[in-house]
Amino acid sequence: MNFKYIECVTENTLINNFYELNVDSTSIPLHSKVIPTAQCHIIYLKSEVPIETIFKNNKFNNSGLIVLGQSYKSYKLHAKAPYYNLGINLHPTGLYKLLKSDISKFTDKHVKLSEINLELFNLLSPLFEEQIDDCNHLAKKIEKQLLSLDLFENNNTRLVDEAIKLIYQKEGKINVEELLKQIPISQKHLELQFKKIVGLTPLKFIKLYKFLNLMKKYESKQASISQLIEYYSYYDLSHFSKDFNLFMNQKPTDYFKSDNEFLNNYLKE
Repeated sequence: MNFKYIECVTENTLINNFYELNVDSTSIPLHSKVIPTAQCHIIYLKSEVPIETIFKNNKFNNSGLIVLGQSYKSYKLHAKAPYYNLGINLHPTGLYKLLKSDISKFTDKHVKLSEINLELFNLLSPLFEEQIDDCNHLAKKIEKQLLSLDLFENNNTRLVDEAIKLIYQKEGKINVEELLKQIPISQKHLELQFKKIVGLTPLKFIKLYKFLNLMKKYESKQASISQLIEYYSYYDLSHFSKDFNLFMNQKPTDYFKSDNEFLNNYLKE
């Protein structure tokens, strides 16, 4: 299994970064949890057998160009054959800017891009179907194409972008009340627009983003779990375990003693 991130050429509020994943026969069959990432994604999957993902009791068979909505809990991934995956990690408001529609309807769903927006599918599909021998070059082409589009932006997207910027700066160590002190918007309007534009409520997004940052720092061996629990202002181990169960559907003790090759690759910064 080979995984790498590809950074954007220019800083923007549409794409966070890209990733490339090659899963060879040594990792097949692959059964893994996938951690929620506080992002939506557009991904390209090339495999002889569709990749199965499961949210609760909902199953999705994925191949080609797929839109991954926000999720608040981990989901299951099953691969029966080697596959190639190139993904666009969108800024939390990015999918809304591209699709111009309520993003909450894609939460906990994986949907074919062709079924959502044929124009965007026709733009991206030829790029992904080229011979992929230089993923860095391909990522640059995709970034250039997407940033050249007439994106849907208004005062609401700008306010949500401002809120997300503050959440990023604080690594999730912020609450909704603190956001409202710095953003000229009512709590009701922020919650309504955040869910519509991002796919999660601001409270859920903050909690998830904080947890995700903690897990990335742990997998990158930047600190111990006890140090990170203190740094991210969890009251105690019990409070952390509760959030861990919420996001991962698993006890932390079970997770840390198991082999998580797929997650380990994704979480390393």
